[in-house]
Amino acid sequence: MESPAAAPGPPGPANVTKILEKGGQFSVFTRLLKATREDVTLNGQLNNTNNAITIFAPSDSAFSSLKPGTLNSLNDQEKAELVQFHIIPQYLSNSQFQTVSNPLTTQAGSGGRLELNVTTAGNSVNITTGLTNTSVSGTIYTDNQLAVYQVDKESPDTAVDNSGAVTLNVLDNAVFFGVGIVAVIFSL
Repeated sequence: MESPAAAPGPPGPANVTKILEKGGQFSVFTRLLKATREDVTLNGQLNNTNNAITIFAPSDSAFSSLKPGTLNSLNDQEKAELVQFHIIPQYLSNSQFQTVSNPLTTQAGSGGRLELNVTTAGNSVNITTGLTNTSVSGTIYTDNQLAVYQVDKESPDTAVDNSGAVTLNVLDNAVFFGVGIVAVIFSL
């Protein structure tokens, strides 16, 4: 007589890259996660049930407005900070956006550096950085430890050159990089 099969254990932590790959329109952000090994860091953080994360994932269309070669011109540290700028080290549900205490510190900064402000207007969730504004355009995944939201709209306030492409401005050891939510200030 065979013994009954063991009951499956609790599900493992969410895998950020698999979630984004399943979403189908985050290949650029997924490549950045992998290239910078931030995917390993995030998945390690999610293995600890005391950690919670919110990711504002730019869609491929958010990156499509960049001039060709812009991402390739960033060094590894800048790419890592670019990814980290889209990550809040706390879980934020849709309903929490209405009551969140701004500014929110991203994983890219501390001490007032690289922060986001989240506001709501009706059903819209807006994100501002002081350099750019964008809106959350959808929920990709949520499980009370990890929330992944899509951002892909370009702000009219974002610096745009004559071709309509977003510009990468370098000024006094700071890089201002605008693609929807992708607004990063690097202190070099």
